[in-house]
Formats: sequence, structure tokens, C-alpha cells
Amino acid sequence: MSDSLKRTPFIIDSMDAVDRTMLDRIILRHSDDAQGANMDGETVLLALSTGRYYTLNRVGSTIWEHCTGHHTVRDIHAKLCEGFEVAPELALDDLIALINELVQEGLIQQEMKQP
Repeated sequence: MSDSLKRTPFIIDSMDAVDRTMLDRIILRHSDDAQGANMDGETVLLALSTGRYYTLNRVGSTIWEHCTGHHTVRDIHAKLCEGFEVAPELALDDLIALINELVQEGLIQQEMKQP
């Protein structure tokens, strides 16, 4: 599942965007600055402000498809565990790593679910 996002190398800030204690409350949605299209099982993303393109594999594409503003990180994790043969811990680590990259690149945004 690793390497869900292929992009030109750059320095990544080590600060995580996702608080692991809030997985049931963090909702993800596509940024207004991002456009995505599915092509042969992969998703190609375009950051409108920078003109950078990104490619997501099948796992990354599944994550992207569920960043609709209606699913929590925990919901997306459950979908990954159902749809792919992967250990839950590995699925969560990879999910959070990709979310952090997508947030840092401005492709998705986090919101807190209202109680």
C-alpha cells in the first residue's frame, strides 16, 4: 500500500496533519484548489495554484474517492481494510501518511465532525 502518491521529490515537513486520537472526528474533503480524474484505475490530481500533477495508485484512488466531506478517517480506514488484503495497522499508517501529504500539498482539507 505504500507509495500511494507519486510526485516530484521535495522536502516534506515532518509535522503530521492528522491527530490519531481524533480519527472518528476528522472529515476529509477535496480542496477547491484540486481537480482529479480517474484513468485506468489510477487518479491523476492537479493542484490548480501550482500546476503540479500527482498520480494516485488504486489505494490512493480509493482514499481520494472517499474524501467527500462525509467520511471520517476511521470510515476510510474501514473501507481500505474491507477492499484490500492488508493488516489494519499498516492500512492506517499508509492512510495517515497519504492524508498528511495531500493536506501538505493543499489537495485535501480536514474538518472536524460536529458532535
